[in-house]
Amino acid sequence: MRIVITGANGEVGRGVLEAVAARLPEADLVATVRDTARAADLAARGIDVRPGDFDEPPALRESFAGADLVFINATFFGAEPELRGRLVLNAIRAAAGASRIVLTSWPDVERTALPHVSDFAESERVVREAGPAWTILRLGYGIADALAREVIWASEDGELVAPAADARATPASASDLIDAAAATVTETGHENACYEITGPRAIGWSDLAALAGSLDDRAIKYRAVDDDEYRAYLAPRGLPDQIIDSLLAFYAEFRSGWFATPTPVLNQLIGREPVDSLEAIRQRIPS
Repeated sequence: MRIVITGANGEVGRGVLEAVAARLPEADLVATVRDTARAADLAARGIDVRPGDFDEPPALRESFAGADLVFINATFFGAEPELRGRLVLNAIRAAAGASRIVLTSWPDVERTALPHVSDFAESERVVREAGPAWTILRLGYGIADALAREVIWASEDGELVAPAADARATPASASDLIDAAAATVTETGHENACYEITGPRAIGWSDLAALAGSLDDRAIKYRAVDDDEYRAYLAPRGLPDQIIDSLLAFYAEFRSGWFATPTPVLNQLIGREPVDSLEAIRQRIPS
């Protein structure tokens, strides 16, 4: 069975590749990367390393040739949605000759109003219609990192300031998300399935404040503010207006109830108890 893992130089792609190799040592693994020189360690282990720039469809089609399954890693969240959307569609179309495509997506796509993830709904539509069987993984990769940033700021300032009201969130650990993705790549029974993957527990911003306090054994409280107060709070950090607008949009999502309800999917996919949601955030805080 030939399995292609895209983005194999990044955390998710490399993690999935390693997990798949451990689960299916007999598999014919192909790692695609933008810069093959940076994957020399994989080539030295006998893994087939091929060009994987999503902006070069002819090369992608060649790299995906003969694949039974293609894992399309769309977790490059720094890109503008118009760019990421175009690149992911290139990858989906290049993988149309495979038997199955596994695509990473964004949580609760139907409910999200975040402008910077507006492309994922179209990517999901296209993969469903591309021809091969498909598996969609709606995973919140990066959310634990975003919340860890708030914990770090709270530790620096002595309080956690955020326009979150009484919102809740359900982040999962990166390692669990990688294991879940590897399970869908290596197991049968995931054909034409869309999985809403969350962490195991809904946590609030008071929990984040307590986590911040635990970093140096002191009491830190959560102070809920409105958008204008949050802008004023962020002003000394020198963040561009575009970044502040994105953060405010992110908080509006949390206040709406988006990503607030845990699902059992992660437990079912990895076959064990997931890392606690608060611990998932702690793991993203530099030591």
